[in-house]
Amino acid sequence: MTILKQSIALTLIAGVAISITSVAAETAAIPERGPIPFAAYDVDGSGAISEQEFQQIRSQRMQARAAEGRPMRRAGKAPAFSSFDTNKDGQLSPQELAAGQQIQMQKRQSRMGQGAGKGSGPCMGKNMPAFSEFDLDGDGGITEKEFYEARSLRIGERAKQGYPMKGLKTAPSFADVDGDGNGKLTPEEFAAGQARHKQRMQQ
Repeated sequence: MTILKQSIALTLIAGVAISITSVAAETAAIPERGPIPFAAYDVDGSGAISEQEFQQIRSQRMQARAAEGRPMRRAGKAPAFSSFDTNKDGQLSPQELAAGQQIQMQKRQSRMGQGAGKGSGPCMGKNMPAFSEFDLDGDGGITEKEFYEARSLRIGERAKQGYPMKGLKTAPSFADVDGDGNGKLTPEEFAAGQARHKQRMQQ
C-alpha cells in the first residue's frame, strides 16, 4: 500500500513538472519579426542555448510564417549557429546571442543603405556605428582612448549633418561595454553593448 502511494505521488510530481515546463515554453513566444529573444530559444530554461534549440526555434518560426503565406526572406542565407558561438563551447550565452543579432542587424542596415544609394539620406542617421568606426588603428580591438575619441568624432559629424545623437545621456561608458575588463573591446563586446543600449532607448 505504501509503495502504491509513493508511485502515485511520484506520478503527480512528474505531471506537475511537465506542466510547469510546458507553461514556461509557452510564455516565451516566438515573435513574427525581428530578433528572437533569448528566452524563446532557451527551451529547457537552462540559461544557455544548444544548437538543437537554436535550429528548432528558427525552424518553428519559418514554418509559422510559411503557413501564413509569408516565408522568411533570405532564409537560406541565415547565419549558422557557429557564427554566434564565438567561444566554440557548443552553446550560446545571452551575450553571444545579443552580439550575433546586433551584427546581423548592422549587415541588414548596410544592405538597405546600399540599395538606397550608397547609404545616403535620412535613414543613414538611424544606423548604429560599426566596429570599424571605433577601431581607429584597425588592430581588431578598441581601446578606451579610441572609444571616446571615435564617439566624439561621430557626434561632431552627425551634428554637422543635422542628425543630433539621440540617447547620448544614456550612452554606455567604456567600462560598461568592456565585459572582461581587459581594457580592449572585441567585436562581440562592442555589438553586445550596442544591443543593450538600443534596448534601453526603446523602453
